[in-house]
Amino acid sequence: MRGEAIITGPALGGPVRVSSPAVPRLGRVPSAEVIADLDGAQQLAEAWDELAVASALPLCAPGWMLSWWRHLAPEQAQLRLIAVRDGGQLLALAPWFVQRGENGRVDVRFLGAELSDRVDVLCLPGREREAARALRGGLRELSPRPDLVAFEAVPAGSRWTRRLAGGASGRLHFGRYRNSAYPAPAVMLPGGPPEAWLAARSSNFRGQMGRLRRRLEKQGGRVRQITDPGEVQDALGSLLALHAGRWEGRGESGLTRPGVAELLSDAGRALGPERLRLWAAEVDGGLISVQLFLAAGGEGERWVGGGAEGHAGREPSMLAVRAALEDAIARGERRLDLGVGEHAYKLRFADAADTLTWGGLVAHNGRWPRTRAELMPRVARYRAKQALRSLPPGVAHRLEARLKGEER
Repeated sequence: MRGEAIITGPALGGPVRVSSPAVPRLGRVPSAEVIADLDGAQQLAEAWDELAVASALPLCAPGWMLSWWRHLAPEQAQLRLIAVRDGGQLLALAPWFVQRGENGRVDVRFLGAELSDRVDVLCLPGREREAARALRGGLRELSPRPDLVAFEAVPAGSRWTRRLAGGASGRLHFGRYRNSAYPAPAVMLPGGPPEAWLAARSSNFRGQMGRLRRRLEKQGGRVRQITDPGEVQDALGSLLALHAGRWEGRGESGLTRPGVAELLSDAGRALGPERLRLWAAEVDGGLISVQLFLAAGGEGERWVGGGAEGHAGREPSMLAVRAALEDAIARGERRLDLGVGEHAYKLRFADAADTLTWGGLVAHNGRWPRTRAELMPRVARYRAKQALRSLPPGVAHRLEARLKGEER
């Protein structure tokens, strides 16, 4: 018994059916469908969102990813979702697009690339093995044929590159690579009342939070979640302005590029205040800090924040993060991811870390040697950094400084 991969989308000239390997289970065999048009992706949105919630990956929700696609998709990029179905049920989804670079290499990437952390293939728990078989069938039939499948900013514990790397004899298969890994501080959220979380923190932290709250209240300020739809749109604009202000004189933020404001506006409407949460500190009705969080399946993730200069540095932002954290505890959520980077204010809250990795799959095709050569410099630096961890601290520090100098 064999399954089928079904490729759809007007750009492909109608449906095409191709064989995918049989799955050793009773009943139906999952089939893969490549969705190459926005209308088809939108029709899938409800079931797609259920998978994002089941996988607890907030930035994989269609309300976020399709908003990114509408406003920030690279020029000449083509939508290529691979949906795996078991009968009428959506079993798994790879939310991908393809783009051809100036060097002719065809890359498959996740929607939201460069602006989204903790993304991955979505799958119902326990169905990964059979979904991987069908996904490999879909990958073999993608057009244009991929040279590289990028897994950027995925959780270190993801096993999808391993699941997809194999292939039957004589079929397209892939080699795995990794070129970066960065820590993402997180807070494990306890059960019980939010006050219990604060009570379990150090006396120094409790004292600091108390002083910050009193200082804000003395200025006539407060912290609150913004939920009114019209106010959400205004606050998103304030967030980008505050964020840009923090970057002034230090370089250019990636959030100033055209399309980001439209992404946030669309995502705010699609996800609503339960899933896209804005927490703000304000004084006299003016926003002095806005923090944006996304949530799904008991997991929350801080995407970005902005604070006004002249208001005691990051202090209002810390109060907004604390409010979002306590709100997540009250909702019974499990964890709050504070985003990539070990900034001092994040480490004040964090009690865990979820390392994110950049890597993926290289297709064993005629371009394989060239693709590997293009990846090698970053892969070599990553391996060198990993080797440093086994060296004495003084030696490791000197070598790491030299590596950073070479990267610059």
